[in-house]
Amino acid sequence: MSKANRILDRKSANALATPVSPFLGQLFGDRFIIEGGYGARSVRIQKNKDVVIAGSHYESVYAVHDGWLFRYKILHNGSRQIVDFILPGQFFGLQACFFKRSLYSVATVTEASLSTVPLGVIDKVFEQNLELSKILFWSAVCESAILGEHLIDAGRRSAYERVTHLLLELFVRLTRVGKTEGMTFYMPLTQELIGDALGLTTVHVNRTLRSLRADKLIEIDGKSMTILDFEALSLLSDFENSYLGEAVRAMRNQMSSPTSKDGSNPRSR
Repeated sequence: MSKANRILDRKSANALATPVSPFLGQLFGDRFIIEGGYGARSVRIQKNKDVVIAGSHYESVYAVHDGWLFRYKILHNGSRQIVDFILPGQFFGLQACFFKRSLYSVATVTEASLSTVPLGVIDKVFEQNLELSKILFWSAVCESAILGEHLIDAGRRSAYERVTHLLLELFVRLTRVGKTEGMTFYMPLTQELIGDALGLTTVHVNRTLRSLRADKLIEIDGKSMTILDFEALSLLSDFENSYLGEAVRAMRNQMSSPTSKDGSNPRSR
């Protein structure tokens, strides 16, 4: 099976790419920030660097334009639990502003392009722009839903199901911000990071990924991940489409259509 046949055409992929947080495009693209002069600034952070450190207080939140980050906590015994991964289009750091001390640290997986937004700017959003306020509130609700699914991962799903569920979640979230090419996406996570997120050893993660490849459900080429059978993976991991919104339903509708534009059956790719 050639790589070209595995990848849906770009036009189809773009049709699914509804931004996970349109707030970013509106906030940094309109006069509210540009002419308001409220102090938002862009920064570039190298990979493997802490952006937020647990125990510290912050006066700004962060918006991710590009790059991968993760939220984590170091326990007393030195072990690390990754709470979630932060992808382009998301905000983070609100709790580090609202609480006296940040409960979690946030570090970069890859080099990341961020905007720091003073908390006062967020206050202005709520005071002056009802639509953007709704979007920011919805973003927080979606984050809560994602964390709920991660709790189910840790408590009830097998290793095979946990890894499968995480890969599908990352794929859908990246599709919504136009960061996928057909069924393929850039996946820079090491097996150690995946293990710390799912409560698994690196050996267990490695074995599970090899099983998924052997079952012809995924394909890995360096840091490129391809979903070969979205429906089968969804059934295996009990992947629930509602917590990530309309993007999954749109994807299911496209993939279940009898033929694509070129007359071929998408399931046969």
